[in-house]
Amino acid sequence: MKAFIVGLGQIGMGYDYKEDYHVSCLTHLNAVLAHDGYELVGGFDVSLERRNMFESKSKVSSFDDLLQGLTKTNPDIVILSTPTETHFEILKTILKQKFLKAILCEKPVSYDDEEATQMVELCQKNNVKLFVNYQRFYLPSSDLIKKRLYPSNTKIEFLKGVCWYSKGLIHNGSHFINLLESWLGNLKSIESIESHQYWSNEDTEPDALFSFQNGKVFFISSRESDFSHYSIELVTSEGKLTYKNGGDEIYWQDKVPDPTFPGYTILSKNMELIESNSLQSQYFVLDKILKHMENHNSVAVCEAYSTLNMIRMLRKLKVEK
Repeated sequence: MKAFIVGLGQIGMGYDYKEDYHVSCLTHLNAVLAHDGYELVGGFDVSLERRNMFESKSKVSSFDDLLQGLTKTNPDIVILSTPTETHFEILKTILKQKFLKAILCEKPVSYDDEEATQMVELCQKNNVKLFVNYQRFYLPSSDLIKKRLYPSNTKIEFLKGVCWYSKGLIHNGSHFINLLESWLGNLKSIESIESHQYWSNEDTEPDALFSFQNGKVFFISSRESDFSHYSIELVTSEGKLTYKNGGDEIYWQDKVPDPTFPGYTILSKNMELIESNSLQSQYFVLDKILKHMENHNSVAVCEAYSTLNMIRMLRKLKVEK
């Protein structure tokens, strides 16, 4: 598929600009260059410096006029990696491009549920798939974790957890809400325990109890100004999942008979390492989207319509805080 990148900032190309795309795919640029199923046809940014950097690495043209760039390159998929508050207006410009098949939008689609709904409806009207870049959802490790949580596809008898997050519940916390929904089923309710406003007036950071279809997880906010801290710990009837450093380190512990005290059950001292593949995260996003498009929806992806309920509930929590 022919790909065009809108927004050449950190996630667009900055995080691993100096890295070989065979080694690191933390950005959209490196991921498109690395994947044989995609052809990079152009990029857009308002910054001349970033456009020059893009052209220097990719050897592909960039544009300061988005519509002109799209018209000249005629992409199949557009990757929208600009700040959240700009998504809606830019998406309307992107949809003027004929024969477009898909848009991959940075998370969250919008801070506002009504605006997000309009974006979904506009894409549906134009027969364009709208995907969201919750990259942890697409990683092979996430599929392996689900198998540990549901051995032999059995129902979870018991599950409680804790998630640490920072930098806004919608902006960053939604990464982990989306991931937990893929493991535990739909988000049912949120009970705010204590409100905080560490990061931004636009995005609350409460300590809250999130109830999913198959378990409950306490979300606790930390201060990004001190250090980044993103982790999940899930305790189930079968064992314990430890998801550290945003998913860079993942471990599973089975329950085993206590060798010292007969009749008791403890967690195994052997911690099974689940490979994270986090350095290749954006590659796996593109790979699953391509397979989804080619195989008529047989591959699980994160489409924008599936995130509307989450945005609506988080928005309501912000209004009521």
